[in-house]
Amino acid sequence: MIDLTGEWQLIDETNTYDVAVQIPGDVHSALLEAGIIPDPFQGRNELEIQWVGRRGWTMRRWVMLDGDVIQEAERWILEFDVVDTVAEIFLNGHLVARNISMFVPLRVDVKDFLLPGDNHLEVRFDSPEIAAGERAALLPYPVPHQVYPHQSMHRNLLRKTQCHGSWDWGIAMMVSGIYDGARLRPTTEDDIRHVWTVPRRSTRSPAERTEADDVWQVPVHIEWDRPGLEPGDCAYPDGFPEMTVRLLDPVGNELLQHHVTSQDVASGSESSATVIQDTQHNAAVRVERSGEVTVTLSVERPHLWWPAGYGAQPIYTVEVSWGGGSRSLRTAFRTVEVVNARDETGASMFFRVNGRDVWAKGANWIPVDAFPARQTDDRYRALLEDAQRAYMNMIRVWGGGQYEPDVFYDICDELGLLVWQDFMFSCSLYPSEPWFMEEVAQEVRSQVKRLTSHPSIALWCGNNENIGALGWFEESLTNPGRYLIDFDRLNNGVVGREVRALDDTRVFWPSSPAAGEGDFSDNWHDDSSGDMHYWNVWHEGKPFSAYYEVTPRFCSEFGFQSFPSVPTVRSFAGEEHMNPTAPDVEHHQRHGRGNTVILETMSRYFRIPFSFEDFVYLSQVQQAMAISMAVTYWRSRRPVSMGALYWQLNDLWPVVSWSSIEYDGRWKLLHHEAKRFFAPLRVAVFTKDGMLEVHLLNDTADRISETVTIRGLNWSGASLWQDSRPVVVEPDAVTEVLRVAIAELPFDRTAGFVVATVERDAAGEDVAHRETAEAARDFALLCEYKQAVLRRPEITAHVDASGTRVTVHCSGAPAFWTAIELDQAAARLGDNGVLLLPGEERAIPIENGRPGLAVTAIRTIRDTYQ
Repeated sequence: MIDLTGEWQLIDETNTYDVAVQIPGDVHSALLEAGIIPDPFQGRNELEIQWVGRRGWTMRRWVMLDGDVIQEAERWILEFDVVDTVAEIFLNGHLVARNISMFVPLRVDVKDFLLPGDNHLEVRFDSPEIAAGERAALLPYPVPHQVYPHQSMHRNLLRKTQCHGSWDWGIAMMVSGIYDGARLRPTTEDDIRHVWTVPRRSTRSPAERTEADDVWQVPVHIEWDRPGLEPGDCAYPDGFPEMTVRLLDPVGNELLQHHVTSQDVASGSESSATVIQDTQHNAAVRVERSGEVTVTLSVERPHLWWPAGYGAQPIYTVEVSWGGGSRSLRTAFRTVEVVNARDETGASMFFRVNGRDVWAKGANWIPVDAFPARQTDDRYRALLEDAQRAYMNMIRVWGGGQYEPDVFYDICDELGLLVWQDFMFSCSLYPSEPWFMEEVAQEVRSQVKRLTSHPSIALWCGNNENIGALGWFEESLTNPGRYLIDFDRLNNGVVGREVRALDDTRVFWPSSPAAGEGDFSDNWHDDSSGDMHYWNVWHEGKPFSAYYEVTPRFCSEFGFQSFPSVPTVRSFAGEEHMNPTAPDVEHHQRHGRGNTVILETMSRYFRIPFSFEDFVYLSQVQQAMAISMAVTYWRSRRPVSMGALYWQLNDLWPVVSWSSIEYDGRWKLLHHEAKRFFAPLRVAVFTKDGMLEVHLLNDTADRISETVTIRGLNWSGASLWQDSRPVVVEPDAVTEVLRVAIAELPFDRTAGFVVATVERDAAGEDVAHRETAEAARDFALLCEYKQAVLRRPEITAHVDASGTRVTVHCSGAPAFWTAIELDQAAARLGDNGVLLLPGEERAIPIENGRPGLAVTAIRTIRDTYQ
């Protein structure tokens, strides 16, 4: 195999520019590296680089091949995992392929075009913006999409990452390039195209099944191609490509081996597999259609894969080898159900894994970077590990982004992060022209076969908010039937049909949000059924208490913006722009009303700060408050409410957004707070409808016996009231600890606040020493912060000599949302944004700290005003 990654040459259509480009990589990254364009992330430079996406570009390189080497192989397959997007591929001057989708790998036999010596390979990219416009001109009627202030139009007509054209948190940068792998591969006449599997448990009912009867089937689907082989042809007129299928356990030991022969395929009969361990030893071979065979292995009592927080993640390996090479894939044994059943409330939606109901905790995922060249394996791992550290067990791959590379799903498998997988359609109408539907059909087939083996994939979802989009545009409001038919033809007639044909082990969810298959309810405002997108707090300016007015069965989108940290703002704006409405900063606020909502909300809850640093800090405090209030309340309503995926985990450039992790990987206060509100054992305190409520939330498999102490404290930290109660909470359940009218408390609501603490567990262990220590305490004010007569706390912070721990001490008064800033960008506190009570001292670990690390600032709510 010849690896085609590395340095190529990049030339524009006018021959003005000729620079090096690294593959995997993109045009914009190469031009930035060569100094031809300014950094589009800086200031308002984005506006100066729009010409790049309006121009055609060619990437070229030379490949040296010996003539004898060429002839030794029956075929030479040219493969690109991702070509973005409209392009023609030339080899030695011959057009060998046309590419029209970045979501379908390009694969073509090029042996007839190879020459001894240098071979000239070119990928000629059309301007994606112009190509989209040309498609729009071909449509019999307009097909609109959501438009943002800086926008590349008609992005919905290309099978390309939709947010490349801009979003209300995204930069408009219509990149072109070659991503992931690129190779020229010799092979035999028969060449495997896809291998996939989804292990299935015995079909016996749980009541009938015994531990000794725990048998799983592993159907290994093998699809290959042969020149001239078409569906319906005799697949094996002159012999079948013999192959060996092996199953390896999580430590790499071989469990099963089966050698597939022509006789197996001809008879379709069962035959014995080689048994390496004491395992059920049979295998069945079945011809599915021309070019596809399924080899089903039987495995007894495998180790089960669980979501994070519910158990381990053992990964098995399937290997398929044949004369022309080998393929391997990783998979695991688990069952995943989406329970969408009618009940007295409406219709449930929750995930049941291996028979256990999971409260889904997580966030929405957008592409790692606006520059595809910067989407590295290390950044994928860092973000996903940060999600797991905050006790997340689910990630939603949002439909305006991209199908992520294999490394993303591999890491999710390893970490136990369930994946809600949208197909790549978002916030738009889409055509149902035959050429478009055929592009989509190829895309769905390709992506399902690639991804279905991953145990982390929990659900296939047709799109993001496309049902809602039917009511957003004048065209669809004027002619609703036309666009509803388009939606149904594409989403159900193509996407759903292809998914169901290839993977009947997972649910195809028609859209997000949706009440269920065939139900077109308004799931932005109806919380009774299915998954909900609840945006009333952000888009309508409702108070945070509005989260208590709904009990979503599953909330797959909701969020609140904050500014990124001051160092991040300084990374794209000069000192003269350190103001929320300064031109460079405002350019990095892509929501039309974003700053207005942030400022109005701040004035609702806080006294207005007078420094930019305090403004940024308070914006992050209120974001963390909003999402914490929502998740905490919804968790307390289990089992009616069974999941919350906030918008959004990450940023693809430095920007004001809904993310909990900034572009450079820095955690906002929200992500630290998520580590508390998603913790498996969580004490929750909130006020609703004039009542103070305290609950103990238990997402563990253990029956918990605790003592919860609730105290009323004044603004100096002195006790006003106390109540201790023994509490028992069953596995995967919630227990109400206290519900009392605020008016009945023995102190005025402006005189103090309430703190609830889990003191000791049944074994007498101090809960403060648990990994979930911060979740063992929660607090609530009975009035807004601006109404409270807060006292200024005295806080000291000392970093140890190694730079790996900071000791924080509080005296004088409670310190709300204590945020510590360090002088090394890579250093990260193990906890931040915490409540400190007078007399408390906490030792907080520091990740990536070094000797000489120092604290540069400590902020609390009281420090933001005079």
